[in-house]
Amino acid sequence: MSTQSTSIPTAALPAPSRALGRGKVSIAGLSLTGVLLFVISLLVVGSGYLEFRPIVFGLSVHPYLVPVALAFPLVLLARVTEFPVRVLSALMVFAAMYSFSVLSGGGLSLGAAVKIFSGVLTIFTCALLVRRRGDFVAGALGLSIAIAILAMRGLEDPLDAGVDPVEGANKNSYSLFALPAMLMAGYIATRMKTVPVVIKWVLVACTLPALAAIFMSSNRSGYLGAVVVGFLLFWDRRGRGMLVVGAVTAAIVFWMSNFGSTKVFDERIRQTVEGTQSDELRIAILWSCAWIALENPIIGVSPDKLPFEIGRRTNVGHYSHINFLDAHNVYGHVAAGSGLICLAAMLAIGYTLWTLKPANGRKFAGKDDPARQALTMMRMMVLLWAIRGTFTHEILYNPACNIGLGLCLGLFIVAQAARPDPDAAEGKSSPTQLPQNGRASIPAA
Repeated sequence: MSTQSTSIPTAALPAPSRALGRGKVSIAGLSLTGVLLFVISLLVVGSGYLEFRPIVFGLSVHPYLVPVALAFPLVLLARVTEFPVRVLSALMVFAAMYSFSVLSGGGLSLGAAVKIFSGVLTIFTCALLVRRRGDFVAGALGLSIAIAILAMRGLEDPLDAGVDPVEGANKNSYSLFALPAMLMAGYIATRMKTVPVVIKWVLVACTLPALAAIFMSSNRSGYLGAVVVGFLLFWDRRGRGMLVVGAVTAAIVFWMSNFGSTKVFDERIRQTVEGTQSDELRIAILWSCAWIALENPIIGVSPDKLPFEIGRRTNVGHYSHINFLDAHNVYGHVAAGSGLICLAAMLAIGYTLWTLKPANGRKFAGKDDPARQALTMMRMMVLLWAIRGTFTHEILYNPACNIGLGLCLGLFIVAQAARPDPDAAEGKSSPTQLPQNGRASIPAA
């Protein structure tokens, strides 16, 4: 082999800055899959109406699942290699263990297992449908419009016990739909500079009725979730979060004081301060779940049988005659119903999402690294999920929560395409860096 060197002109080698520029352009704007994400998210409004949820094999099918199921084969074939392996592994282990615990219970109903796999399918599909930053915004916009429609429906005729916008669900369900959308809307409005101002105003406007519906309901966990969202968005380097959160808070206080009602909110705050028998019940249920999990650590007692087991063991005041009690806590539900291995898998999902790293192995370049900013959004969503899940296990199946997790994960995946090259930024040499004479030498074959 000859050692002769051949010179090539500098124009033949793309400059790192040009490559970076093309990378930024490639993930900007809106793709066709973003339109599909908007439709999927908007269809979540159908989850609030019983007439839009047909019964198939005894299960109530949410409308948004139809386009998700149609899109799944396409993203599976086209982009499955882009999905983080650690996250996918944790999701599959959790879904498998949860389903196995359902089968081990001996029940004929597979509803819980179907709902779990539907949630995993939603996260996976929505994440891979995000091909550009605009797709994330489109998904968040569709979800925000959906929860605003549900909120306005509930506010039209508020009940004496509080606003209840979701049919066929308990009073705590609406905040599960609203909180992920509110978090993404606030993040876009305060931290995504390239999004058109009109879109930001629409997102903020959709948040107002959602917040009013939460605070006019009797859902204390929803109050806490809204406070958590505000806290996460309150401070950023430009101060926009402080301004937006302050303005939205002032608008909600003004509206509730002059046009709404604070009766239910005031009563629930009083009960929280004084303590109620229901609070004692939740603590007793948590202890029961802990003992059940320790007695059945491998596969639990099955999610279907768990409410009966909790009811048999729990004895608190006038609840002592009830023989069917939900866990009211996602951690207790999974640990006691599906075992400690399944609980570890669920916690592993959160850990892998929290510790996402760029696929190319390079470290984050700094605060302005798009992947670092996307990871911040992902961590906000995980933290909100972890706190809100302390009060209900239905967060596992909730459409908005799973769509929100998928959108945030998809944003991180595409943000890696716009990452700056740290070697170029620091002026370090690379295999294609040119010498001072303006010409590069490569060995001739």
